[in-house]
Amino acid sequence: MQNMIMTRLHAILFVTAVFAATLGCYTLMMHINSNHQQLQHRRRLSELESSSSDDHWTWDIPSILSRAKKKSSLSTQQPLRVLIITTSLVEYDKGTRGTTHGFDRLQHVVLPPLIDSVKSMTSHGWHVDVYLILGYKNLAPHRKQLIIDALPPGVGLEVWEDAIPLYYKNNFNKKRPRSDQAISNGDHALSRQHRFVLRDKLPYYDFFVAFEDDMRITADHVLEFLELSNDIYQLYKEAMSSSNGQEVAVVDNNVEQLPPTVVNRHKSNDGASVGNDIIHDPINVKHIQRLFPGLLRVEVLDRKSDHPLRKKGVLDNHRFVKECPPSSEAFRYNNEGGGESLLDPTICCDEHDPPRGKMTAHPTMEEVVMWETNIHATGVRKYPDPIGWVAAMPVEDRADVGSFWSGHKKEEANLKRPRRVDETIGNQAGFMATRSQIEYFHNTACPGGFLPPFDSKHWKGDSLQRHSVEFWSGGFQLFGQCYLNRILPLEPRRFEKHLIYHVSNNKQRTAPAKKMIRVGDFYGQIITVKERAKKFAKEMWSTELT
Repeated sequence: MQNMIMTRLHAILFVTAVFAATLGCYTLMMHINSNHQQLQHRRRLSELESSSSDDHWTWDIPSILSRAKKKSSLSTQQPLRVLIITTSLVEYDKGTRGTTHGFDRLQHVVLPPLIDSVKSMTSHGWHVDVYLILGYKNLAPHRKQLIIDALPPGVGLEVWEDAIPLYYKNNFNKKRPRSDQAISNGDHALSRQHRFVLRDKLPYYDFFVAFEDDMRITADHVLEFLELSNDIYQLYKEAMSSSNGQEVAVVDNNVEQLPPTVVNRHKSNDGASVGNDIIHDPINVKHIQRLFPGLLRVEVLDRKSDHPLRKKGVLDNHRFVKECPPSSEAFRYNNEGGGESLLDPTICCDEHDPPRGKMTAHPTMEEVVMWETNIHATGVRKYPDPIGWVAAMPVEDRADVGSFWSGHKKEEANLKRPRRVDETIGNQAGFMATRSQIEYFHNTACPGGFLPPFDSKHWKGDSLQRHSVEFWSGGFQLFGQCYLNRILPLEPRRFEKHLIYHVSNNKQRTAPAKKMIRVGDFYGQIITVKERAKKFAKEMWSTELT
């Protein structure tokens, strides 16, 4: 009898267990489906988004620009809310890439440009917070206090320590890690971590400034970025309301310029959909949406007597000086015949005496140099007002919306234009953007998205495997995969606000001398290409461009 009772009890327990397991599986599936729905919902960054991305494309720029221009104390508008995200790998320099071993990077390299940035913005009445992403294990309390004491009152500080992600090194093509393979620090992927911060903070700020730790970005840069973004937005609105197929044309001397004849137009010899002779062609909505303000990293020559770039003639004989000499229109001349660049280095690079860190005190434009691109990779184009003449920075061929390439010659139509090439891509070491621009990157422009979770097929199993620092922070994603075309206005007072100071000042001694060029000379070469473009338009299409 006892055995019979135990058998029945076991049967009841078994049935109960099966029922519980079934219910558990059902509940688990419901939970998984719910999580899936939540995941899909989380990928929508804003409830303002609609099925048509055109409806809200960069919708916030006009209002943000308006707020940025007004002192908060004099306006009833809410102050501009800015988050500065700075990524720093080491607290003390390692002695690599032209640095000094043990040099206090935090105090002498990171803090000076950060404090300059914050103070320039709070002086406009903007509300500014700082988020530090650190590659080192911890920030000692007294070191954190050093930062807090240097920041203006009311500026928030958040720190993410030990932020380097872990990954399986060289585990390409979805191969499973070896059984004996250990995970490694992905130092190169520290530059990706700002994307997690952006995703978390996106609803709470209007504008984001995300750069490597040795870049100086001031309110002047932000205001010019917003001005040009607004110019692009106004052009977009005009094209959306036009009656000729969402295109807008250049107007010169109060005359709308007709599209250049399709006869004898240059045909692309790479993956671009347009040729290298685009000068004043009408532009459509989709191409306008690809336009984005560009930035040029620069340094100021140090004044040590042994500087190789200060030797006579070194910077005068820069690459492509014979093929494209700087235009005299880019300089002002004195009674002795000497030329001085029309550009002013004050906004990007001015520094008091004695200088902080590795910077140079009160530089002249002759001392400001660049290395990230050159005239051979650059084009020009005249856009409809309010943009006008711009320089077109390098972009992946399939993303190009068109410009007049500096190397274009109608008698040598098969010359190859530099595209996504490391030495000419124009690494920016970061980017700035409004909330709606970041939403556009993530939801529309960038395959696989711009923000986490990076789990779509586009990333091929692991986004850390295939991409370098330059992909995440330098622009290889934005200005390659995401199809954005960077432009630089050619009016001198605007152009100089697209120059950003690399305060480590180490590239001038570590990069090949042949890559270095004075920024004033590069600007002069762009003006030369503009003059050639105007001449080309007159000869080919009898079009007089101003």
